[in-house]
Amino acid sequence: MIVKTLEEIIATENDVKAETGTWVSRRMLLKKDGMGFSFHDTTIFAGTETLIWYKNHLEAVYCVAGEGELEVIETGEVFQIKDGTMYALNGHENHY
Repeated sequence: MIVKTLEEIIATENDVKAETGTWVSRRMLLKKDGMGFSFHDTTIFAGTETLIWYKNHLEAVYCVAGEGELEVIETGEVFQIKDGTMYALNGHENHY
């Protein structure tokens, strides 16, 4: 069994901050944990924009606080994201 707290992750190698200062990601589960997926607690800071593209993996995101927009580069689609919204990048979408 694996049990971790956010407090254990902060200020370790698994507390990753973007060089651009637009986000911070606390990596709770990684490949080395042997679960077959990763689990992150990520904060995207207000008023910022980040281009993201995952070439080699899929991702599901659940918004627990705040609001923003998700733009799919290939199609121009824009989705409103707010508390309680989930989105899954099941097609390796390039997005803001």
